[in-house]
Amino acid sequence: MSARLAVAIVAHSNRALLLEALAALTGPGRASEPCELLVLDNASEDGTCAAVREAFPAVKLIEQPYRAGFGANHNRLLEQSTAEYHLVLNDDATVEPGTIDALVAYLDAHPEVAVAAPAVRYPDGRHQATSFRFPDPTTCLVSLVTLGQAGVEQRVTGAPAAVDWASGCALLLRRSAIEITGPFDEGFYMFSEETDLQQRLHQRGFTTHVVPQAIVRHHVRASTSADPSRRIVEFWRSRRRYWAKHHAGFSGTTARVALTGQYAALSGLARLPTLPGPLRRLKPTLPRTELDLHVRNAREGATGPGLRESAAEWNAAHGVAP
Repeated sequence: MSARLAVAIVAHSNRALLLEALAALTGPGRASEPCELLVLDNASEDGTCAAVREAFPAVKLIEQPYRAGFGANHNRLLEQSTAEYHLVLNDDATVEPGTIDALVAYLDAHPEVAVAAPAVRYPDGRHQATSFRFPDPTTCLVSLVTLGQAGVEQRVTGAPAAVDWASGCALLLRRSAIEITGPFDEGFYMFSEETDLQQRLHQRGFTTHVVPQAIVRHHVRASTSADPSRRIVEFWRSRRRYWAKHHAGFSGTTARVALTGQYAALSGLARLPTLPGPLRRLKPTLPRTELDLHVRNAREGATGPGLRESAAEWNAAHGVAP
């Protein structure tokens, strides 16, 4: 008899963080629910597979010789199990004791909920924004007017509550709902694929809820390229695909222009040597060079290779292909 719960991780040459994540999943604070652990290695080059085999022999390890995108990799993991509940977890995300039990209990009690997401924190314990409104024209216009200070994040504290979508760094999926809508759209290489999935679930009457009693600590960007230009190209390529699917025509153009304006305004603020007191809270967290890259890609489309091309280049250099 298969387990009712599966935890699925895609590894990206983050050996130390992956081992930390697996230790939390198998240690004293592990889920009380019997759990199948699945790891797909996305052609890591840091000895990840050998380390997992040695330290966690019970893990079902898939040694993939090529590199593929988030959706394609997690769809392959979905095919490896028939578990009723499927936890999508980054290799740079560590669950705290009781987290998985809280998420499973919540889905058990709320059959209308297709996705249960934890509260996410940085390793030092600070809040990490991971639940948001869908990026429709209204949301993007509000974000423009407030320069991202309002209208986008849906922070949940206290009792669990519904949100539009939550980050794919940690999501407990209900398999029966995914079988209705279909899995991740593999046309997204990276970014927006979880937004698209939760939008499609929303259109079929399902919801996503954040359960703040469940906590995951997440190392941001440990699983994506260190090259900001490629990351930003992929972000905008995916966001344009999302708008084409769900807000075609004028609606999607409005959303894109609004978000472009927000990045342009933040780039302007970043050029100022100092900001007056009331404006200090608007100080951009991204460097001006990255903000300018966002503006260029928003206006012009992909301005160069993205993460998809990085994987294709690696695959070609090693003579492998999906």
